[in-house]
Amino acid sequence: MLKKSRKMMEELLRQILVKLDKVETNVGQFQSEVRGRFEQMDKRFEQIDQCFAQVDKRFEQIDKRFKQIDQRFEQLINVLRKLTNALSR
Repeated sequence: MLKKSRKMMEELLRQILVKLDKVETNVGQFQSEVRGRFEQMDKRFEQIDQCFAQVDKRFEQIDKRFKQIDQRFEQLINVLRKLTNALSR
């Protein structure tokens, strides 16, 4: 009877070890997948950062252009004032 219960215990321990090995393998695969996903996310964020940098450069160009337009409007306003003053005399 002791031999039988000992064999049953050994078999149970073997089954537990097999299940633990499977769990360990699954956890390892999961960790690998998660790392891979985070690497993909990091690459995607780098791409997004590059896009934002390009957008920022474009906005800088647009701001410069608006400043040039504002300066041109100021010049036109001054010319119109001079014409108005000259015509009102």
